[in-house]
Amino acid sequence: MVMDKELLESLLGGPISTERIVPGTYLFEGREYRYVSNKSQVKFDDLFHELFNVPPQIPQYGGAVLEGCKITLPDGDIFEAVSYKGDVEGWRRQLEQGAKALNEEVARIDIDTDSIVLNDMRSFRLADCIIEFY
Repeated sequence: MVMDKELLESLLGGPISTERIVPGTYLFEGREYRYVSNKSQVKFDDLFHELFNVPPQIPQYGGAVLEGCKITLPDGDIFEAVSYKGDVEGWRRQLEQGAKALNEEVARIDIDTDSIVLNDMRSFRLADCIIEFY
């Protein structure tokens, strides 16, 4: 069954937003957002799989997903968004372990400054970056 937008909006009680929001620019309880470089320029879903499968496996429960957002920094470096929930600390450590093993960088969004901050503490205002959704 296919529903048109007006019927779906009436059932949901309001308009459906089609605007995408940059992952990490808002708080979502129980979920953490990070951005990962892709220096090898492989398909990011392949890199994602490798990042989270570097042994030993740390997280005890939960999961990680691709967020479908890419940020190109003013210097040309590209970072793509991932998020995880459940054992947030375990997933963060797993991501950092994988990034170190694969020579990739990890970044986060600083909501207060509206910037992307790399692990080496360099930061770039999001307004100065190219943001793409896929």
